[in-house]
Amino acid sequence: MTLLSSALPSRALRSALVAGALAATLAVGTTAPAAADTANTSFSAAGITSQYHVYDAGVDRSKAVGVVFYFDGDGQYYAQRPTTTMLRTMAARAAARNMVLVVPVAPANRSWTANSEAVGDWFRALAAKVMADQRADATRVHLAGYSGGAEFIATEALSDRAGWIRGGGATLIGGGGVYWGGLESAPDAALRATDPTWYVGSEDGYGATQPANWSAFEAAGKGAAAYRAAGFALADRVVLPGLHHTNYDLPDLVGDDLDRLHRGTAPGTVAPSTEDAVDGWPVAGAIGARWRALGGTSWARPVSAEHASAHGSVYQRFTGTDGRDKAIYWSRSTGARVVDYGGAIGQRFGHGGYAEAFGVPAGDEQRAAGGASQVFDAAGRRTRILWSAGTGARAVKEFGAIGRAWAGLGAERGLGYPTTDEYATAGGVAQQFTGGRIEWRAGGGTTVVRR
Repeated sequence: MTLLSSALPSRALRSALVAGALAATLAVGTTAPAAADTANTSFSAAGITSQYHVYDAGVDRSKAVGVVFYFDGDGQYYAQRPTTTMLRTMAARAAARNMVLVVPVAPANRSWTANSEAVGDWFRALAAKVMADQRADATRVHLAGYSGGAEFIATEALSDRAGWIRGGGATLIGGGGVYWGGLESAPDAALRATDPTWYVGSEDGYGATQPANWSAFEAAGKGAAAYRAAGFALADRVVLPGLHHTNYDLPDLVGDDLDRLHRGTAPGTVAPSTEDAVDGWPVAGAIGARWRALGGTSWARPVSAEHASAHGSVYQRFTGTDGRDKAIYWSRSTGARVVDYGGAIGQRFGHGGYAEAFGVPAGDEQRAAGGASQVFDAAGRRTRILWSAGTGARAVKEFGAIGRAWAGLGAERGLGYPTTDEYATAGGVAQQFTGGRIEWRAGGGTTVVRR
């Protein structure tokens, strides 16, 4: 990201412009818009013309509809590529909470942090239009941004004339600083009750991005502190161990916040109490009980609060006394289980998409013949990630035809460890193992091809 290239925003309010734009929300028709994603729609306001994308497939118009505004980082890599998997995944996570994803494109300079006051007026006018067009519930608004986009949220979108937001929260990733000591406009009680969270990697400090004299880690701390001082009691910074500026899982972080804020606490979890706080982070409920059983602070120290994840689960991150990043996941069906992010299996789990892709850990990591494995459950669809020194960490879909055939042959004690994940072939899919290959062919079932 880049720092502000213009003067810091003035505190003069362009009330007439904003009032006129927001008044559009009162002139809403009786017919709800159809669900059809649209990209590169042009919008002009405040002397600025830019584009925005709308993702509303899967939204149920018979229920209250919320809106997620995502502000991409400087350079606008994803915002300029509206069909990318990242945005599609984020849209699916939003739709699961019956929320429309809207991705504004920063003006021609491709940066949210240049000329931010005028760009802020452009966005507020766009927000008024979107809220009216979508017949959106103003109590279900979420702002999300990465790097320069997070900076724009902290310094403008949530800071200045944000009274149109009556409930929800914000996810600020890899940035989000407040540099002049306070917010642009005084927030009212409804805005102060929203839940903004700053997520930043422990390695995302000075030199991790351009310019080298800017630190996302420091910016996130300043932003969270400024919002707490302004009365946002739920504002906090979550440090993600081992992450730097370019390896955040953007849809996962945003999606988990949407689950947490717009679905509520997962059934069966216990609300944390202040007596359970360690290093400022509550450790309670089933996760807290498992953490204490593992040794408490002699095993690991918490570095985040509990957050909702996929498949009805919640998780909390820790840094182990062995220096490795870890998490404890809980769901009603699996109980509290550990994922060692610092190990090969945990890294494969993270790189592949965490619980959203693999499911919730159904057990802890187990030693196996010549290696180790861990089982993950996604609503009955189980995947096993296996590791050996010779193969690395690979996933076997136990719910699929190849996984069932492999298990029938004795699993790792039979055909051996997977040397690849499943991959496409001309007639279907296949997977390599140390003892041979299993193919699945459309219409023909499975075939074991031995070496």
